[in-house]
Amino acid sequence: MKGALARLQLGESHQLSFPTSSKLSSSNPSRFQNLLESGAADAILPSSSPLGTDLDPNFDDRDFILSQDFFCTPDYITPDNQHTLNGWDCNKENIPCPKSPEKSNTVKSKRRRQGDVLLNPLSPTFSGNQQIVELGTDAFGIDETKIENETVTEVRKTQNYVSQSAVALRCRVMPPPCFKNPYLQDASEMDIDPLGNQRSKCAAFFPAIMGGNGLSRYCADFHEIEQIGSGYFSHVFKALNRIDGCLYAVKRSMKQLHQDTERRKALMEVQSLAALGSHENIVGYYSSWFENEQLYIQMELCDHSLSINKFSRTFTEGEILETLFQIAKALQFIHKKGIAHLDVKPDNIYVKNGVYKLGDFGCATLLDKSLPIEEGDARYMPQEILNEKYDDLDKADIFSLGVAIYELIRGSPLPESGPQILNLREGKLALLPGHSLQFQNLLKVMLDPNPVWRPSAKDLVENPIFDKVLGKGRA
Repeated sequence: MKGALARLQLGESHQLSFPTSSKLSSSNPSRFQNLLESGAADAILPSSSPLGTDLDPNFDDRDFILSQDFFCTPDYITPDNQHTLNGWDCNKENIPCPKSPEKSNTVKSKRRRQGDVLLNPLSPTFSGNQQIVELGTDAFGIDETKIENETVTEVRKTQNYVSQSAVALRCRVMPPPCFKNPYLQDASEMDIDPLGNQRSKCAAFFPAIMGGNGLSRYCADFHEIEQIGSGYFSHVFKALNRIDGCLYAVKRSMKQLHQDTERRKALMEVQSLAALGSHENIVGYYSSWFENEQLYIQMELCDHSLSINKFSRTFTEGEILETLFQIAKALQFIHKKGIAHLDVKPDNIYVKNGVYKLGDFGCATLLDKSLPIEEGDARYMPQEILNEKYDDLDKADIFSLGVAIYELIRGSPLPESGPQILNLREGKLALLPGHSLQFQNLLKVMLDPNPVWRPSAKDLVENPIFDKVLGKGRA
């Protein structure tokens, strides 16, 4: 304000004569060019002007730095190289318009450099011949130095700082490791994880990534309609795929799988289904993924299961033989692939359009006992499995299928324990009224306590009893 008042007083005491625009326009263009070359200030205000003699010599020079340079703002109107346009002519046409300097990110604080000299390189009017104003070491200069130091420190911190969200995003897009599928005969000998080192660095961010903060594939790809099943380890939902418009059964593990061993155990069902491939008497498998540390499995949607608790009705012998034949074909297929189911029961036998399908491979293992063995429902297990004798795992599936067929004929769930279960494990089968002796003998041999005497799945499929009932339908 002091500088502004001084200029106002000087302007009142000395009346300056400036050429008007009319005079400039009517004068010779060459004269106007000379004004540009020599500088309008020199032509109008010579050094001998009274304006320069009446100034107070003790007046502080800093009060006059109320210009664009003082506020550290660049000039976006004045064109670049304005002093080099000496050959400009009003009569010339098609002269390119000079460009204004591009806007740069500026810090609105003065910087002090060598020799306590204030430099402003952002000003377009700065040149090598311009007089440099030296500032004294007062409180204003001390504040500038502090601001500069804080600014430099913030810049350094910004350059070295990487936000956690950026690291989490990098971990999010990092592909998961490739798990070895032990159910495939030509599987690799070890897991493939080329990004193992980088994944270990992002291990701390995995809980946040898989905790539901990101996009949910299940919610994005499926519209959940209702829950259609529940077991010991998972829930099953009926869901509509938003892309293809088809209905699927999506199986989700109940608890979160935090440990790698838990994940590998849950993956056994997925890997066994993927290794088996497609079969008309096995529930179809489509896809699987981990989300929120839970395993999701996209499966074929069936009409219902043969669970006695949900689907209790009496079956004719023809229906029983149809079920036995089709599930025997499923067991023949998986046994040929070297896989045992170990959880055959009515709850895991599904029906779709009149076709019986075997599902829920959560206890599936290899016949050569190279994988851990975990039996399913104990009510359907033979005595040798309960005694941890795993030499005939394929025959254990035959025993479980025999108990499941007996339960369907009985029309009520089997008890958890008691003499009835013990009689079945010893091969003592009561007469079944309304069923042929040939069928009862077949069922009795399937429940033989000695696994060697039980028929294989191939023997079941080739049994002549199915010729009479199924005729040409067996294939």
